[in-house]
Amino acid sequence: MKGPGNISILLVDDDVDDQEIFLLTVRDTGKEVDCEFACDGIQALQKLGEGAYAPHVIFIDINMPKMNGMELLAELKQDPRLRETPVYMYSTSDQKEIVTRCMELGASGFMKKTPDIDELRREFIQVIDKRPVS
Repeated sequence: MKGPGNISILLVDDDVDDQEIFLLTVRDTGKEVDCEFACDGIQALQKLGEGAYAPHVIFIDINMPKMNGMELLAELKQDPRLRETPVYMYSTSDQKEIVTRCMELGASGFMKKTPDIDELRREFIQVIDKRPVS
């Protein structure tokens, strides 16, 4: 349920199962959170380009069709309206070279997808608590 004091999150991930796990985990944090989803970078840019939608935090999977996560991250960091929005890469791939490249492109951090729901919840809480207050 959307509310004026809620934290707005966008997850860009082509895997519907991962979207569902993300949503359940975020809801389990006890925080008031509104989640939106996009299945690839193109859909995310369309959603972000519509009206005044600007989430508090964006999570992006790296491996997606049409436009991958690093390409989307680079696009977001070129947009003056979204440049300061925290963007976290959320992926199963955590190779050092990939993480380094994401950070060079402007990612705020990197979260590895894990089956450990407690670990995911702790990481989400840390990210949500660090977000800029609007």
